[in-house]
Amino acid sequence: MLDLSRLDLPARLAPGLPPWAGELVTAMLCLTVIGIARLIIDALAPGVAPFILLFPATLVATLMGGWRAGALTLTVSELAAWYYAILPRGFAFKGEAQPVNLVVILLAGVAIVAAAQVFRTAARRETETRGAKIQERDLMLRELEHRMKNNFQTVASLIEMQLRRASDEPAKQALREALGRVVSVSNAHRNLYAPGHDVRAVDMCVYLQDLCANLSDALFLGELVALKCEADPAALDRDRAVAVGLIVNELVTNAAKHAFADGRPGQIEVVFKSDAHGYKLVVEDDGKGLPADFATQRQGLGRGLIEAFTRQA
Repeated sequence: MLDLSRLDLPARLAPGLPPWAGELVTAMLCLTVIGIARLIIDALAPGVAPFILLFPATLVATLMGGWRAGALTLTVSELAAWYYAILPRGFAFKGEAQPVNLVVILLAGVAIVAAAQVFRTAARRETETRGAKIQERDLMLRELEHRMKNNFQTVASLIEMQLRRASDEPAKQALREALGRVVSVSNAHRNLYAPGHDVRAVDMCVYLQDLCANLSDALFLGELVALKCEADPAALDRDRAVAVGLIVNELVTNAAKHAFADGRPGQIEVVFKSDAHGYKLVVEDDGKGLPADFATQRQGLGRGLIEAFTRQA
């Protein structure tokens, strides 16, 4: 249904003008427009169709300003047509049918005002109802976001607790990788529902910057290995954003685990750029490099996940 909040002139002029003044302004604008149009018509064909502009002006005035603005436009425009356009001029009657015609036109105008006011009221009620539903939906989304954030924090806390209790180094490494994956999905979820953002897309610049900052802390890179992130502003849908984040998580984790295992300093760089074909993701490091038999090694979980996430993205 038509959103009359954009057409409601008294509401748009408030609080600078009281409602009655806004209704008067609406009526005067409509009367001015049909007055100019009437002068043009009279210049081309004097006295022709004196009431032709009365009905659309009354309808527009009622929709924009309410029934009082419509009634005022109807009354003034009918009197003006009677005085200036109907021959003989000056509120004179010519023939016995003339008063009946004026009354019929007035009644038709009143019907237009009534119908337009009914539509206006229904449209305003529908707009208010829709606004209330949108507010309720936003409230539910915020509540859902809050609950989901708490759930992610709970899962991350449980993994961290288990990580502190684990004594076996392979188990610790597996828990660190699982924690990184949870953090990656959590960050995507948080950026997806950030206030003021498009709820259908994730800001990849903010998302990847946050993800890299959290990865640097979670992997204990410290000052020895620098993790740098450079990302173009881009909006990706949630599923693709999560897939890209998980790819970054796996590659950065693998680099931290293998490229600098001998304690050497270095740098891991994450670059997300847009180009003519879409987007390009680069994760690179200046560590010791891949082993000579890397291509023939049996594929591990990390490589399998990266391939799956790449297909998803």
